[in-house]
Amino acid sequence: MATSKDFIKKYGDKTFSELPFTDVDNLLLCEIFYMPFEKVLYKGFNDKPVLFSDACKKVFAYNGYKHISPGFLMNNYISQKMMALAETVRYKDVKVYACESVFGTEPAVQFAAMTFILPDDTKVVVYRGTDDTWVGWKEDLDIYTKKGIPSHKLCVDYLERVAKDFPDGDIIICGHSKGGHVALHSALYCDESVRNRIDRVYNNDGPGFYSYNYIESKPYNEIINKYRHFVPDCSFVGMLLVHDDDYIPVKSTRLFGMLQHDLATWKIKGTQLLTRDDLTFVARVTDLVLKKMLYNMDDEKTNNFEAVLSAVIAGMGQVNITNFSKNLISSLKGAIDTWSSIDEPAKELFRTTFVGIFTVIEECTKLVIMQDKEARQKKQSKAIKNIN
Repeated sequence: MATSKDFIKKYGDKTFSELPFTDVDNLLLCEIFYMPFEKVLYKGFNDKPVLFSDACKKVFAYNGYKHISPGFLMNNYISQKMMALAETVRYKDVKVYACESVFGTEPAVQFAAMTFILPDDTKVVVYRGTDDTWVGWKEDLDIYTKKGIPSHKLCVDYLERVAKDFPDGDIIICGHSKGGHVALHSALYCDESVRNRIDRVYNNDGPGFYSYNYIESKPYNEIINKYRHFVPDCSFVGMLLVHDDDYIPVKSTRLFGMLQHDLATWKIKGTQLLTRDDLTFVARVTDLVLKKMLYNMDDEKTNNFEAVLSAVIAGMGQVNITNFSKNLISSLKGAIDTWSSIDEPAKELFRTTFVGIFTVIEECTKLVIMQDKEARQKKQSKAIKNIN
């Protein structure tokens, strides 16, 4: 079954005037932006746009002219796709602008964005998802334990600056994982004049928000017809926290949730993603379980969970997951020593955070089974009625 790499082979000779920006282009740009463009391009908004192909060549040179994975949990296919895309007719006139990267520990922030300028002057703003660093994962945790993260303000500031620098042309916003989360956030909280220029917003398996308020907001209703929320059919990340029910399940070459989070596994059909009517049984159970667990966690448990886990991660003494795997023994020793130093009440509260999880899973499983049964009965009744 075809994936995004097949799109490059089949449609790489099609210009954007012949084939306007597609859902698969969105996948490709989100995927290749995990490569370290910020290492080879000047930071921020002070330089002129450069050709996408030239930027890709610089990244490849930075990696020693080898196809190197951008992270422990990613593969070198991303580098291969980047270079393949750079050599296509479709992307030969595309330019990149304002590669912004912000990284810090207190508070945790791992933010990166870059703008692709299409030949028709459309600006495609891409927000990077979680990278290989523990700080990136810590900021992900803060999405779930806090009501705001630094990337929320950064993504809005970035989008509004791009709109200011380029006052003409449509804007498309894309992001994967945390990048999808902030893509939607930037569209919701940017100035109305900027929102009016948005042509599409892509959230690719990004987690939700802290409350349902955003779904009822005026900005959300203004962009809903431009919003495309894709999740793999056994999604896990995209089911976290409060999300809308307008997501579109996409078929994957892999069976289970976290493995499906990889955009390279998402199936396509021609220039579109290969979708299905609903999530898998497992994903629908997961969705219910995560919602119940979220509402069962009070502020005390949430704050304690965040504090303990943050301390253990810091105790590892590693910047990223790659270094953790290379220094496994010392990393684990640091984590264990840190856990031992935490006071007993905090450890006990941490242990009880997920007490009852198996009961919740059982309840949610029964509920989804009942929902499926009712749906089948309704379908059968409708079929009989049509026959009569």
